[in-house]
Amino acid sequence: MTWTESIEAYLKQHSPSTAAMYSRGLARFHEWYMDRYEEEPDPALLTDEELRQWQHHLYEERKLAAATVNWHLSAVRGMARSCGNKLNTSDVKRVQPPIETLTARDLGRLVKAVEGSHWMDKRNVAMIAVMARAGLRVGEVVGLDVEDVTLRDRSGWIKARGKGRKERRAPLSNEARKALENYLEVRPKSGDGALFLSRDEKACLTSRSVQHMVSRAAQVAGLKQRVTPHTLRHTFASRYLEAGGTLAELRDILGHANIATTDRYSHANARRMQKMVEGL
Repeated sequence: MTWTESIEAYLKQHSPSTAAMYSRGLARFHEWYMDRYEEEPDPALLTDEELRQWQHHLYEERKLAAATVNWHLSAVRGMARSCGNKLNTSDVKRVQPPIETLTARDLGRLVKAVEGSHWMDKRNVAMIAVMARAGLRVGEVVGLDVEDVTLRDRSGWIKARGKGRKERRAPLSNEARKALENYLEVRPKSGDGALFLSRDEKACLTSRSVQHMVSRAAQVAGLKQRVTPHTLRHTFASRYLEAGGTLAELRDILGHANIATTDRYSHANARRMQKMVEGL
């Protein structure tokens, strides 16, 4: 088959969106190959050496992101495989950026920035608490109902619904329980069953509004780094391990399906890395 015929046959195996993406990648590969070798590529005869040269062109010369390079490689490997040619060129290894977390001082200042006597101030303190002291995702926070919270004198937990609506029970620290108790005492009764109500007291918050609240609080607190709800979740995870918790325990608390996702918290975060190299 010709190059064009091979492409047409291969792309029929994929969904329209994947086929469109692979089509673009294969067109770029064809252009690069023709420019380099002055002949049309034959999928059945392509070699790993040629694919490594293509990889080098994309990653080192064009400076494309690892994820972008890898789907380009996947398109060519898949097409070659459909022609009976197995290529073993590995993907570019993705480098995970260092995890940014807050120090205890920074977290304390963030909470101070939203404290106040109004019911929404206490709501904001409670939301920061369940993200930074219980590890909830922002989407889980806005999806909480009042009945999802259980508070006792010496214990407490939140029933969180994570990705895929999978439920888990996240334990609450003393600080998180106090923050929730203070908020529930003044939470408007006019609202529905949602735990965290919006300004009009009748609907739950959106993830975007929580993100804006956290970002604004960080500015008021004078924090130099960018702070998001996920920064608070990262902070909880890192502090849990530093306090002696295990990866298996943390995986269950955070609701990760794969412990490999949790394992990134076992590595030094960006702030600690900087502190370590300063004295070298």
